[in-house]
Amino acid sequence: MKIKYLFIISFVMMALQPAISQQRNYNPPPMLFDVGNFSMGMNKLMGDGGLQSQFSWNLTGDNRQNTEIFYWPQDQWQSNILYQIFNPLVLDDNGIMTEDSLIKPMYTRGDALTNFGFTDWAFEVRRYRPPQIVVDGIPLTPPYLWHEDRNLKSDIKIEFEDVLPQFGIRSHVEVYGFSNPNHADYFIWKATHKFTGEIKLPRNAASSKDTLPDQTIRFWWPIAFSFGPSKAGERATLGTFGYEGEDDLDSWFKRKSELVQTNTRDTLYVTYYWDSDSPTAQSYANGSTDDTGDPDRNTGFLHSVQIPGYALLYADKSVTEKFDDPNQPYSLPHATIVQDLWGRRDVGLKLTYRGDDARGRFPLDAITEGFSTVPQKGPMRFITVGPYELTKNKAQNRYDSLTFIYAVGVGGLERKTADSIGQLWFNNQITDTEKKDWVLKGRDSLWEKIDRAYWAWDRLNRGLSIPSPPPPPDVEVTSGPNQITVSWSYPDASYYLDPETGVDDWYAWRVYRKQGALLVRDPLDQNSGADWILVYETTQKSELSYIDKNVTRGVDYYYAVTAIDNGSQNLTGLFPGQKLESSRYATRSQLPAVAFKPGLNESGKVRVVPNPATSAAGKGLVSGTPDKISFFNLPVKCMLRIFTETGDLVTTIEHYGTADHEWNQRTDQNQYVSSGIYILAVTDAETIDGNPLENQFVKFIIVR
Repeated sequence: MKIKYLFIISFVMMALQPAISQQRNYNPPPMLFDVGNFSMGMNKLMGDGGLQSQFSWNLTGDNRQNTEIFYWPQDQWQSNILYQIFNPLVLDDNGIMTEDSLIKPMYTRGDALTNFGFTDWAFEVRRYRPPQIVVDGIPLTPPYLWHEDRNLKSDIKIEFEDVLPQFGIRSHVEVYGFSNPNHADYFIWKATHKFTGEIKLPRNAASSKDTLPDQTIRFWWPIAFSFGPSKAGERATLGTFGYEGEDDLDSWFKRKSELVQTNTRDTLYVTYYWDSDSPTAQSYANGSTDDTGDPDRNTGFLHSVQIPGYALLYADKSVTEKFDDPNQPYSLPHATIVQDLWGRRDVGLKLTYRGDDARGRFPLDAITEGFSTVPQKGPMRFITVGPYELTKNKAQNRYDSLTFIYAVGVGGLERKTADSIGQLWFNNQITDTEKKDWVLKGRDSLWEKIDRAYWAWDRLNRGLSIPSPPPPPDVEVTSGPNQITVSWSYPDASYYLDPETGVDDWYAWRVYRKQGALLVRDPLDQNSGADWILVYETTQKSELSYIDKNVTRGVDYYYAVTAIDNGSQNLTGLFPGQKLESSRYATRSQLPAVAFKPGLNESGKVRVVPNPATSAAGKGLVSGTPDKISFFNLPVKCMLRIFTETGDLVTTIEHYGTADHEWNQRTDQNQYVSSGIYILAVTDAETIDGNPLENQFVKFIIVR
């Protein structure tokens, strides 16, 4: 009944979808920006009330590993990266006039420089709705309630407006993302800031005192996207999950674009973050204490080779000159979350964010520049533009605005390289310095992503689109007797048509599989190196299922299905004629499928696996799920009762159908059992024809 109920709800919500999706949402729920290799949560409750100010550590505490809401790559365990958006607008010495006609040098209310924005509305639009995923009859994806637009030039666009009450500014932000595998590692952030004078949301404003007086303000606008790779690396190195970039450094470089040749901005300034050496790291087995890149303490695998960063792609020359100013950015200043953002309230803080204090406008990392001898907690690297002027004049209906555009991306070493370099260092075949140099090679990868973002924005700005792969299909995964069936389909035939040209360029379906845990390098996989592998491909459009018989009973399997085009419509991309594949992240089955053996028509063959069992039982034969014990060779129908050695009943399970059953070592009261000897009693057994079978009793041991 529960599954039927879920489908009924889905049907009702989908019926309501057209009416809901056409409207701006004035109380927007969290939005998931997940069309590429990264996944970013946009939740106005993560900051000071607005989407433009996101402070992930507001929710830190006992669950630190889940507070950073930016993941790259999506398929790696705890690949979440420290994530913050901070916009501390910096006024010049003339300050700003408040609603009470007082001149304030830094802010009108609240914390110094902090834009605690209030989100007025939000809107999300995708070229295609997210695929619907079902595993063993359980729908995993909620109905999509936002808007679909096949004419969208990107694969997703998030749009919202925040009112920044400290400065009376309304910010309109558009965020673009792409599923094209050549453009799946970045997003484009376009922000237009308008001096409306608002200090409250329109629905909350009640008097003239809810708007700043007419005036002109002169300012610099810094923005920081702060990252710190990665949660998995912190745990591998320190044995616990940290936060606020405990051992990360920030810096910058500049390069000439290889993809965009213009008469204005041909060189991009790129800020970035990387995992440095923690002074608190304990010695490794090779004798080194250098944890740059966060080597795994058992294998040497480098967990933190991600190099996230961002760059300014465009900045208005002025409020009247709406063309790119190649003299921007003004600076790339360094600051820290602890010492500056939350630790200072002096007027000189303006100079820090502007880049005009002793740290300089373009400093390198804090250690190289001598600001610190060890990494500083909470590094922030700003891109500051300015100075600019904005005027508000109600009588003239004048509300000046400025637009700035940024690319935010992630690069880094490939997983195989991170493994091989880590092993060489672990075996003392390369030095600490050589390991660090390899980690920093990820800057080249980051630059490639940023330059591609610049190329993509140049096309979008000219009304052109980015070549796109076919949309991902809906997927259903079904556990079966000694096999697992994967089925897929499109909602309608239009999905086969190229979104830009309308030509049917579909080429093939691909099926991928992951054994054990869902995420790569999950500790539950016991360093097995299990990864997603291609298990099937077909160029038959009408072939919409695959039966996987190469499976082991009791083992968890996850699947993903992609579509590939033939490349004939990819004429304007970076690699003309290249076949493009949809992202397998979009169709991952996030619940495991487990093949089973049909119930037996005979008695006397029941087995308990593993035996003895531990709290990590599922990490052996049945890799990926802890505490899982499997009962094999069961009759078609029976009653399973588990007793302690002294005869106390632990749990009762009614079993039917398969030859296997999984138990999570919990009692009927949902408590984990303790160490000891237990007895599995298989009673009231019948064959498929209803004939009785003899009772069976199997003794097994649990060690916790």
